[in-house]
Amino acid sequence: MTEPIAPGRFATLVGRVLNRIATRWSTPGGGRVIVCSPLVGLIAGLGAVAFLLSLDWTIRHALGDFLHFHLPPTGEGARTQITYPYPAWLTVLIPTLGGLVSGLLVFTFAPEAEGHGTDALIRAFHRGAGQIRTRVPLIKAVASVITIGTGGSAGQEGPIAQIGAGFGSFLARLLRLTPYERRLLMLSGAAGGIGAIFRAPLGGALFAGEVLYATTATEAAALLPCLVSSIVAYSTFALFITPRPIFVIPSVGFVGRELPLYFVLSFVCAGMGWLYVRIFYGIRDRIFRPLPIPPHIKPAIGGLVVGVMALFLPELMTGGYGWVQWGAIGMPSDLADSPGSVFVPQMGARMLFMLAFLKIVATGFTISSGGSGGVFGPSVFIGGMLGGAFGQAVKHVLPSWGIDPAAFALVGMGAFFAGVSKTPLASILMVCEMAGSYTLLVPLMLVCALHMLIARHWTLYEEQVASPIDSPAHQGDFVIDVLERLLVQNVHVRTEGVERVAETLPFDKVLRLVSESLETLFPVIDTEGRMTGIFSLRDVRLALAGSTLGPLVLATDLARSPVITVTPQDDLHTALKRLTELNLDEIPVVDPKDPSHLLGLLNRRELVAAYTAQINALRATDSPAGPEHTTANASH
Repeated sequence: MTEPIAPGRFATLVGRVLNRIATRWSTPGGGRVIVCSPLVGLIAGLGAVAFLLSLDWTIRHALGDFLHFHLPPTGEGARTQITYPYPAWLTVLIPTLGGLVSGLLVFTFAPEAEGHGTDALIRAFHRGAGQIRTRVPLIKAVASVITIGTGGSAGQEGPIAQIGAGFGSFLARLLRLTPYERRLLMLSGAAGGIGAIFRAPLGGALFAGEVLYATTATEAAALLPCLVSSIVAYSTFALFITPRPIFVIPSVGFVGRELPLYFVLSFVCAGMGWLYVRIFYGIRDRIFRPLPIPPHIKPAIGGLVVGVMALFLPELMTGGYGWVQWGAIGMPSDLADSPGSVFVPQMGARMLFMLAFLKIVATGFTISSGGSGGVFGPSVFIGGMLGGAFGQAVKHVLPSWGIDPAAFALVGMGAFFAGVSKTPLASILMVCEMAGSYTLLVPLMLVCALHMLIARHWTLYEEQVASPIDSPAHQGDFVIDVLERLLVQNVHVRTEGVERVAETLPFDKVLRLVSESLETLFPVIDTEGRMTGIFSLRDVRLALAGSTLGPLVLATDLARSPVITVTPQDDLHTALKRLTELNLDEIPVVDPKDPSHLLGLLNRRELVAAYTAQINALRATDSPAGPEHTTANASH
């Protein structure tokens, strides 16, 4: 009878097979990450399908069956009759129970899964070497389904990003990839999940690399694997769920005279974005963190507050895309944008603005209490309602302009999230893809850019760093990159005072020379002045201590050969590596055409000084200087 293969051994065997395939078929420019990205995208796409179906089922039963609460449909939904929740005691109880179950699940099995999840992904990239515990995506997904499905104000991007990223991290561990490759594979998984569930494959691919940094920087190396993963994930998702745009929009377009109005909208979005970040983290830091109760219970308190708010404004429950469609954009009669469709927003400007503000409070109590869910959905709700309110107000003031508030609602969605998340390109494209139209691309670009410019000093993602130079994941790469920009010829090489020792110098005279010299490294030369070896003070000490060097008669008996050297054309990274091999503070610099012709000695201090000068130059200029632009600041 054949013995079953142990799970650990099976995983190792699978890992070896996949590693061999990945290594064999990897492309020169992309490596193993590109080869593995389709598999990560496949799992991310399936994860998106499972998550969305589970969430729809939970909402249908928890809110529909128990609360008799039927949400307005979006462009992807079927026509339903909108109803409001009752009875009142269940409206409060169900979100409270959802928060309690979610809190118990998260803080018992995977505390790092609390909150919106995207920060955990960013932290894993910068400080965690791309490591995500295998259980985290599952716990995050289940807890988020419970939180959102029972009425919590949260979105889908955090959990779905962790599902894809978690599998990418797991596959990288299985294949024993490097930390660099593991980080990229983790990002490709996140891109696939987000691109699939939001029907925005290009936006999802850009989001994964852009969300890591609090400026316009992006993780360029991740773009290709993220694109591959997102394509596969979206295609997989489309096999099970028809990928219609999330929003149905009227035939809106860009009118040049409206550009100043969009300019004003950017300041409105920036003000509300600043408020969003302050309230979101203020609720966490001033209410829930000081609260002297177990963290498992805190999400239940958040759910309780959301339930009380829902007694008066049930629109605040769940992500709320349907309310944006129904209240800010308008609902066509046939759920399709045909020439005969009439889009009339069902809420006035005051109602829209009030919902935008209170959604901030509801989201803060849901997620900042430790509840599980993303912040993209609430941000789309806030931006859409804010833009819709602004559009209606402007339409009232300028009735002759023929303004469509739906256009301002769509631009508000992208602009608001772009500023608070620092992902302008991804936000522009995701909104266009979610709406199935690029007609508002110009105003989206304008408002997103202006909001980014205004909102430089705050972000919704605390784990973001300013740029790759500030990321622990890139510190080593940056040091190497800077050193490779500098050549030995750009650094001071000492030529004066170098003690050249003749091969035939007797050992006793070598000792006298060393004792009277301030040097630490001594080149040994032949009768024609060519360098044949080197020795250091350490070599002399070993000789005096009776090492196994044998009988020492002449200087040549003490010298090391062949000599590790550098040339003026070598870069400083090469010089540093060879200095490390020598385990010395100086290294001989020789003529590239004649390695025995000694030009001088390069000291480690000069190398560090050149590196420091180059760093200062990079910080003081807009663009890094290459070796040909290195000034005297990089010299002694």
